[in-house]
Amino acid sequence: MPSDSRGQTWRRLLRADLRRLFAPRAVRLAALVTSAVTLLFGLSKLALHSTDTAAAWRAAEARFAQVRADAVRYGLPMNEGVGPRLFYDEPRYLMSTMSFADLRTAFTALAAAAVLFGIVAGGADWGSRVMLTLATAEPRRSRLFAARALLVAGISMGTAATAGAVLVPVLLLAAWLRGSTAGLDGSYWAAFGSLYLRGVLLCGLLGLLGYGLAMLTRRSATALGIVFLYLASAGQIFGGRGPRLSEYDMAGLTFAVLNEKPVIPMIASDCIAGPGCEAAHVDLTIADGLVGVVLYVLPVLVLAFWRSTRTDLG
Repeated sequence: MPSDSRGQTWRRLLRADLRRLFAPRAVRLAALVTSAVTLLFGLSKLALHSTDTAAAWRAAEARFAQVRADAVRYGLPMNEGVGPRLFYDEPRYLMSTMSFADLRTAFTALAAAAVLFGIVAGGADWGSRVMLTLATAEPRRSRLFAARALLVAGISMGTAATAGAVLVPVLLLAAWLRGSTAGLDGSYWAAFGSLYLRGVLLCGLLGLLGYGLAMLTRRSATALGIVFLYLASAGQIFGGRGPRLSEYDMAGLTFAVLNEKPVIPMIASDCIAGPGCEAAHVDLTIADGLVGVVLYVLPVLVLAFWRSTRTDLG
């Protein structure tokens, strides 16, 4: 075994840390449940969609007829451009359009789970007082902090990548049996693959956010409460700092990162002056979203690293 002065090798440190992370049965069960829930989410598309467009058109025409009758009855104006098409709900699963929203939904849920995993991974050793033993075996606390951070980010990203890999074939199956695979060209797969990779990266970043808060507070329960206060208060602070920063709450940033298009167009407006008009014309890009998420995560990690390496462990 390496001496205390040299510490453990990175390989042995990571291997030992990985065993500790997956030692609790709850953690292993959560990994299985994540894959199962993702699979069920994909299979739900088979149950929620059908190829019966004729019934959908009949329902749309019935709703249109009812609206037109109500307009005549109550003397309301009826726009000539309004027709059954406005009331038509597509029953088929159209992979080229609907899959983006489904993948975004899945990665949003996985990102929230990554925060919780980070909190558990960062707080478990403090609650059980194992951290004192670990610091004795590996006196360089910076290595302890970095090893667990790497594992949290890696496991969060790996879990997200696996869940996405489970989901995509099921969505393709739903499109094949209950809809259409038309439009799945190179441009589609480039946009879809980019969204997939950004979702995996987002899960890694938010896993680090949970880990940093747990290492900073040294209590999982406290970190769980603080994460909501931190995100809410940061959103309030940014909200009053002009049109660009007003979009930097975590919900807006997450949507920007997981948007299938390069830019989220804000409210279309004809006004050209004043703060309200300026806010209406702000566009949030994917880069804005990624930078914003990093701005949330980095200060927490820096403070957690400082406390873990420069303060008493007791």
